[in-house]
Amino acid sequence: MAEQHAHHLNLTTSKTGTFYFAFGSNLSPSQMSLRLNHAPSSSVPVAIARLDSHAWIICERGYANVVSLPPSNAASDGNTVWGVVYNMSPEDEARLDLYEGHDEARNPDAQLNPDPASQKWKPYLQGGWDYNKHYLPMTVTKWLMDPSEYGVEVPGWSDGSPSSRQQTTIRALVYVDEYRTRPGAIKHEYVGRMNRGIAESVALGIPEGWVKSVLRKFIPSGVFVDEEGYVGTPDGYVEGKDVDWVGHKVEAEATEAGDHVKERNVREQAG
Repeated sequence: MAEQHAHHLNLTTSKTGTFYFAFGSNLSPSQMSLRLNHAPSSSVPVAIARLDSHAWIICERGYANVVSLPPSNAASDGNTVWGVVYNMSPEDEARLDLYEGHDEARNPDAQLNPDPASQKWKPYLQGGWDYNKHYLPMTVTKWLMDPSEYGVEVPGWSDGSPSSRQQTTIRALVYVDEYRTRPGAIKHEYVGRMNRGIAESVALGIPEGWVKSVLRKFIPSGVFVDEEGYVGTPDGYVEGKDVDWVGHKVEAEATEAGDHVKERNVREQAG
């Protein structure tokens, strides 16, 4: 597992880090800045992108997931996922892995994907991870930063010509739960964080119509995070340690355990 991050570094389009496509609570740059503390640039929004032939859901765990669908020539809100692209340093990618339940404790004997047809976009089998790491093609509809900083050439970008507004195809990291692909009820603690992510990402360019059509089916409005809100935990699940009051495993994103990190604590430590 220690070699895994080095294995994955060259699987996205970015030449200066890892392009990461956020579609859940990490739509919020504010949350990303609390979670990632190695390179400030890791939590800076780079682009708005569209992942086609996927559906956005709240899965059985109570958290966001994307589900692969058969390819279609007719894009709709139901088969499109919008997200925010970040460019993460290797250290911050490793840090985010912990938050996403993609850590060695959950899957100590990670197995390489034996299928040659899917190895390019899914190097490992999910095994015991909460989310697997997929590297998927997607369409950037709006660059928020100069794409040349990441080794991506967009014709006409430097002089602001109309060609610079053309859509760009990139490959980015997407955390996907391959096991829990049916819709479920959202976790209570997740509602406020998702609403913050929605507000911040719509301000950046995520289509509000898509939010209303897709996300609002799962996420009630009017609930927001305060300083007692949770960031999640970077500790992941460790056998015999993170167990809730009825003895179930605590998910990386969940907050049943008393030692999960609150935003107020993160800000105090940073200050």
